Amino acid sequence: MHPKFTAIATSLLLAPAALLAQETAPQVDRISMSQAIKAAQSSIDGGVLEAEIETEGDALVYEIDLVRGDAVYEVTVNAATGEVLSQSEEQLTSFLSGLFQEDELRAAGESREALMKALTELEGQDGTRVEELSLDDEDDHMVYEVELTDATGERDVLIDASTGEITNDD
Repeated sequence: MHPKFTAIATSLLLAPAALLAQETAPQVDRISMSQAIKAAQSSIDGGVLEAEIETEGDALVYEIDLVRGDAVYEVTVNAATGEVLSQSEEQLTSFLSGLFQEDELRAAGESREALMKALTELEGQDGTRVEELSLDDEDDHMVYEVELTDATGERDVLIDASTGEITNDD
């Protein structure tokens, strides 16, 4: 057999094995949501409006919206290292000001300790990862809606923004 054909045949035979190895490789370790928020707050000292984990290019990052006074900032944190990659002030156009009401801006600043205590409690449970959270007004009461994965799969919980109490999202 010609060496060129042997190389091609070998590549075709090994390619499925290489793909299988990639699919079964362990997921990259990542810092917790609370660690990412602490990193973001070391860059911009503010309260959390929203936070989520995303893929940006080929990197896993946390995007965290923080409020300080009347200003909203987006901070991007590397999910593997905890390094702050970028920060930018968001312009509160009429669209964004509709997303972030005055009550939410104030509640985000006031809820820092309650949120971090609740996140630490959630993340302290084996295998629990917080994937996303957002501050919302629910029946005239400010809560963080939290999406997480744990031993039971994906589920949603609520964190009371003023007390840090965790309840199921019914």
